[in-house]
Amino acid sequence: MKPTITLSLQHKRDLKWALVSITLLFTLISCGGGSGDKASEVNQAPKFTSNSAFSTLDNSFETGYQAVATDKEGDPITYSISGGIDGFSFLIEPESGAISFIHIPDFEHPHDDNVDNIYELEISATDYNDAVSKLMLKITVAGNRALLVIPVVVHVLYQENPEHESNITQEKILSQIDVLNKDFRMKNADLENVSAEFKSIVADLEIEFELASVAPDGGATDGITRTLDQTSANFNEAVYFTNSGGHDAWPTTQYLNIWLIDGADRNGNIGLGGRGQFPGGDPLTDGVVIPYQAFGTIAPVAINQNLHLGRTATHEIGHWFGLRHIDMDTNFMDTYVPDQQMLFFSEEQKATIHGIFAPDGGREELYENLKD
Repeated sequence: MKPTITLSLQHKRDLKWALVSITLLFTLISCGGGSGDKASEVNQAPKFTSNSAFSTLDNSFETGYQAVATDKEGDPITYSISGGIDGFSFLIEPESGAISFIHIPDFEHPHDDNVDNIYELEISATDYNDAVSKLMLKITVAGNRALLVIPVVVHVLYQENPEHESNITQEKILSQIDVLNKDFRMKNADLENVSAEFKSIVADLEIEFELASVAPDGGATDGITRTLDQTSANFNEAVYFTNSGGHDAWPTTQYLNIWLIDGADRNGNIGLGGRGQFPGGDPLTDGVVIPYQAFGTIAPVAINQNLHLGRTATHEIGHWFGLRHIDMDTNFMDTYVPDQQMLFFSEEQKATIHGIFAPDGGREELYENLKD
């Protein structure tokens, strides 16, 4: 007679869990699991680094926005439009992430679902292993009409005699006005050279400039004054005052005053590129001072110092609007960089500038005088 073994219920349960544990152990060993050094990692979805808000001008298929995401594993990323109430209005390049309109937007006749010129779409970034991340994006369409057109008076302080090169031509002055209107409206031809990491924050400031056509006394003007420079030194405060050998400012709540001086040292080199007064300063000195050699794009210009594209004025007028220096590659307010490396203003800088036009802002009175 064979012996029999009787197991209690508790013993049966213990035996069952022992068998389960042994099975799991062999499973881990067979698939390389456990506490080895090469434990498998879970694939992570790409991470968006581009902004979730962007503004662009109407009358163009191109938005200027580029979706950017990074993948921890270094997998290729494919971009797509995956939703949003206005997603059907856009196309996206799967590899580059560049977004464009299917139909040209019209600021006066919005096509977006809410009819407010703010287009809402969802974009997706998918890696090689089909891991997906999504970003809700708002693209605001602005009209080409400027928020503000600022009359400019250029005070030319020429050297020696009216025939001196410092008594620059109207054509040279107009070349600078043209640069300003392109730079402040996001229309500069070199905008495509903006650093990739900042392309999504480039902004149209919606501000334009024109030479004044009406003088403070109500008479006609070409927006240019010409005075023999009798001040004692470059960037001396005397440039702001007629009785000190310079020229008095026109009312600074109605005009942008620009004084042009000889900024070269005895070796012909420009020392200080320019000076712009921040909002809230002395109205008698309110404006921008620039060497004529760094003004406009027509000779004479300091091309040997890369001050030949008119960006000195763009930078200094940025200060006049309240912008500070910033360490941002290719930004107009970056410091000690050549003209060809100053390319854009950002959305945050736009907000700063528009803020000074608000009640109690540093240029509120200028805005109120000119907005109509």
